[in-house]
Amino acid sequence: MELKEKIKNFNLRKHEGIDKDDKNGKISEAFKPIAETILSGHFKVTKNNSDSYVTVHPTCVEMYYHEEGDGEDKIKDYIVYHRDSNDEKKMPVFPIGVLHNHVSGIDITFEKVVDNLPVRFSALIREFWIDKSNKKEEQTEKYGEESIKVCTESNPEKRSTYLYEALYSQYSVFDGFSVQWVDGNENDRKKIRCVKTRLNVAEYEMKNNNDGKDPKPEKIKKDGIAKELLTKNQNYKQCQRMWRYSINED
Repeated sequence: MELKEKIKNFNLRKHEGIDKDDKNGKISEAFKPIAETILSGHFKVTKNNSDSYVTVHPTCVEMYYHEEGDGEDKIKDYIVYHRDSNDEKKMPVFPIGVLHNHVSGIDITFEKVVDNLPVRFSALIREFWIDKSNKKEEQTEKYGEESIKVCTESNPEKRSTYLYEALYSQYSVFDGFSVQWVDGNENDRKKIRCVKTRLNVAEYEMKNNNDGKDPKPEKIKKDGIAKELLTKNQNYKQCQRMWRYSINED
């Protein structure tokens, strides 16, 4: 179950019957083995030159996938932060496995170039728990314990931005530390029990701004949309792609 190899060999276009809006769920099914591999592994944060470490275990991930370039068949996911901008500013391609920090949390990135165009592919760690049983230091100040209180697989931390603290605030930079992905073995394989829409992700449409320029993507606002089809903040139409995967029922 090596995540790196799965990502390197993954090509969504080799899957039959995919629909760019994923109305038939084929893309959701294609992403599921990757999500399962992430949810079966963990991050290992190790203090340099020490046997002291903590492990951070994802329990819920959201997949993001955006193909650059033009064409009616292109899969667009305009919520993706790291993509070419609407004013044609080109973004570089992340090496596979870069941690991308942004306002919603941290993505593991799987970007690559396919047919000479970037494919922006990543997994946002939406929920996680921390195992500190192998942390050797006696901490006089319990940093982080007031903010991240939950520490079990069935009762994970659901605030995705707290992953910054979970990964980067375990040890001092003066001592040094490393963050490494560790794949699970067959005994660690997790079963995905819940597949849902991504949290607070709006659906987009192309809009003309009457400025003579090409249409630009805009979130579809709530006007005229049934309440059950709105984002959690009730401001926009919810994207219906089922790209959120969890090992817990809810």
